[in-house]
Amino acid sequence: MVMMTNPFEGIRAALFDMDGTLVETNIDFPLMKREMLALGERHGIPASELQGLDILAVVDRVTSRLGKEEAKSVRQEAFDRLEQIELIHAEEACAIDCAPELLNTLEDAGIRVAIVTRNCRSAVRLSLEKGGIRADVLLTRDDVPKTKPHPDHLHQALEMLGVPPQESITIGDHWMDIRAGKAAGTRTIGFLRPDRAKDFFDAEPPDLVICDLAELLGYVKRLKI
Repeated sequence: MVMMTNPFEGIRAALFDMDGTLVETNIDFPLMKREMLALGERHGIPASELQGLDILAVVDRVTSRLGKEEAKSVRQEAFDRLEQIELIHAEEACAIDCAPELLNTLEDAGIRVAIVTRNCRSAVRLSLEKGGIRADVLLTRDDVPKTKPHPDHLHQALEMLGVPPQESITIGDHWMDIRAGKAAGTRTIGFLRPDRAKDFFDAEPPDLVICDLAELLGYVKRLKI
């Protein structure tokens, strides 16, 4: 873990997760997981083999066992169902406290913003609209071949922003965000949500853990611009 006086010193780009970091959607992830496990079982893969995987990894594992054409069809079926669930919850999305002000303050400080999310583009656009959130770059799972925790998801955002990893910071509420940020070569901040244990990030320690976006807002406001 890197200790720093202000994590935004020398930073030109901030890469944010969306759901749970900037916007509250309350997506039913357990339902999504059950649906994907059921998909696997329909194609001969027992749930016990898939249970330890994240939702998108379940889809990858299932389709990897199928022929090319069937895999394409099953992947589309899976993503269509996930999108349905996400869109239902996007209708009720709202910004997390301080998120719009934080992004506006970053813009004023000359720090470009990307939102890098594993959610689908249609639900993300609706969620951001409901939350009054905007960014310079948006990359969803529909836009990239590999999603977080793979660093390519962040590298593509940085390429679009024109900022190198060493002048960037990744902020998210999940270990996948931290792992991706580290692998991409950025600084990392973990947003410890109130419903999570204090040791949530112990297995993948970020450079800084915050419990409120107001903490980040304070750091950005203290920058000497």
